[in-house]
Amino acid sequence: MRTKFKVAVALLTVSLLIGCAVIPEVETAYDPAITTFKIYRTFNWYPTEVPPPPAEAGSLPYSSLLDLRIREAIASELVKQGLNPTTRDPGLLIAYDIAVDTAQLPVSGFTLPPGFGYGYSHWYGYRFNYGLANLPAIRNINEYPVGTLVIDIIDESTRQLIWRGWSYTDLDLTLSEPRKINRIVANIMSRFPPTPELTR
Repeated sequence: MRTKFKVAVALLTVSLLIGCAVIPEVETAYDPAITTFKIYRTFNWYPTEVPPPPAEAGSLPYSSLLDLRIREAIASELVKQGLNPTTRDPGLLIAYDIAVDTAQLPVSGFTLPPGFGYGYSHWYGYRFNYGLANLPAIRNINEYPVGTLVIDIIDESTRQLIWRGWSYTDLDLTLSEPRKINRIVANIMSRFPPTPELTR
């Protein structure tokens, strides 16, 4: 009887510790001119516009599996919200980035174009060639703490950023960490779509 009681107490303690686990803080920003985001029903990924750095730039902390996990997690959350993936005339374009410490990357011989981000995705031909005018106070990716996951949602017709969500994480770029990725992405995407009528 005493053993069963000890086991029950141990299980309760573990449950409480799990329940009190730190959930990464999420912040968002969106275009205040959009009164409802329900007009958007489809999405696709923001197209590659910047070539990857040359091979002599050195070894970068890139993982195609990590990229795939993040994309799958984002797409899954959007589908849950009723948006459909499509390659034909999508309403939204999705991009993501992970802030990395570029000072630690051997990138001699490769110069980042002015105005472009310093993020993980950028190094592999992704993003930051869309407008930020609708969110003038938004920061560039190099201004976020290392390890921050940023998810951007762009209006396809205007190529303007209309929503950004980000979370300060300790995500290891060398690992896929599917459960952790899913949790972080779900936490960020739980803030999309915003409800302007409630938050103004």
